[in-house]
Amino acid sequence: MVELLNSIVLLFFSATVTAVGNIIGIGGGVILVPFFIFYLHLNPIIASGLSLFTIVISTASGSYAFLRQKVIDRNLLLFLLMFILPGVIIGSFINRFVNTQQFKNIFPLWIIVLGIISLKSTKKQSVNLGSSEPYRKAIKNTKTAGFVSLGAGFISGFFGVGVGGIIGTYLLGTEKMHPRVALSTLITTMTFTSLIGFLIHFFNSLPYLNAWLIYILPLAVGAVFGSQMGAYVAKIVKPKNLSLYRGWIILSLGFALVFINMLTLV
Repeated sequence: MVELLNSIVLLFFSATVTAVGNIIGIGGGVILVPFFIFYLHLNPIIASGLSLFTIVISTASGSYAFLRQKVIDRNLLLFLLMFILPGVIIGSFINRFVNTQQFKNIFPLWIIVLGIISLKSTKKQSVNLGSSEPYRKAIKNTKTAGFVSLGAGFISGFFGVGVGGIIGTYLLGTEKMHPRVALSTLITTMTFTSLIGFLIHFFNSLPYLNAWLIYILPLAVGAVFGSQMGAYVAKIVKPKNLSLYRGWIILSLGFALVFINMLTLV
């Protein structure tokens, strides 16, 4: 009975998170990982792996919708993959050496920092929206973009989240690329990067194979429905609102996790 209830909760939670993730280009890992750790009490390796699995299903389904809408920049996609993949591999291997409590302490602080940076980038972007200056169609500072992408890949593999939070903030705030194109391309990028991270986490946690089998099906079903719903909503939301929503959602989640973490220590 408990397993059935958990499956239903997972299905609806996965659908909701992946819908939000596809709308604001963050994949959903910043919400999924805490849920797996605090609600299901899974260890960091399984939590990160299940999060990346959900992101793979969600972003693959979302990418199909974005491909039909013709908003994916293939050159940007290839550039990001070239730098992100090595970081994902390194971060995924290092994750296995961190215990659950250390993970709980680090994760919320990282999310708060990311939310603040995202909100600041939104303010910069609003200036660009009000001016006659067009959006950039290509990355201007390739060295910085490569460094940011490598770091984002490491964090993705380590925490089990998508790369959209970091790279999306950089592309919108610094490179001033069009939110619709940048975030849609990031969703496609996360399909490949999250798949690599998921496979590494999966093989690192083979002794816990039963946990994977219990949760994978409801997460996958929810991710497919949620990603399609999110891709549709993203199509009709204004570019400025996409950036604003992502910042507040990430920041609010970070403070909520700090609060939850404090309660578990009492």
